[in-house]
Amino acid sequence: MTLHLTSRQSNILAFIRARLQQTGEAPTLDEIGNAMGLPNVSAVLKHVRSLEAKGRLAIEPNRARGIRLIQESDPLAADTMELPLIGRIAAGEPIFSESRVERSMYVSRDLFRLRPDYLVRVIGDSMRDEGILDGDLVAVHATPVARHGQVVAARVDDRFTIKRLYWKGDLIRLLPNSQGYEPIDPDPTEDFAIEGLFAGLVRGA
Repeated sequence: MTLHLTSRQSNILAFIRARLQQTGEAPTLDEIGNAMGLPNVSAVLKHVRSLEAKGRLAIEPNRARGIRLIQESDPLAADTMELPLIGRIAAGEPIFSESRVERSMYVSRDLFRLRPDYLVRVIGDSMRDEGILDGDLVAVHATPVARHGQVVAARVDDRFTIKRLYWKGDLIRLLPNSQGYEPIDPDPTEDFAIEGLFAGLVRGA
């Protein structure tokens, strides 16, 4: 049976997984600490060692990026995955900071078209005609790279939104898909970032 992870351990595991998918390299302990808001490397190492003891990762000695994930062997875990549910997103804060994670959830892998890294709760119905409803949990595949026409998770200052990306030349717009809503046109003075791609959703959680 899979050993229970603390909220902090779930966040660290999700960050490591996202970094491996984005860059192909594991983060260093310093990078994990920066993402988690933990300035003390020894505290980071303690959490990483706990994850190793629980069979979620392995640490290769004498390597700065020597963390590797271990495939789950639990029969239940083969069909489910644990994802952090992210709350309010503020400008400049790392996605996986402790203050923003509400809880962790086990969800079916079959729900997703891409490998998700975290969940966010939808507020409002600006994407109703995409089938994304108020209160749904949207799964996000963490990546700063997106193409024109994809549904993305984007941050504009302290607003975190799910929209369809319009990107032609220098023009970037975030398009809703529901009557009564206007596109979002990020201003050059605003803190704008693509946080990830829509990977699927969980309804009724």
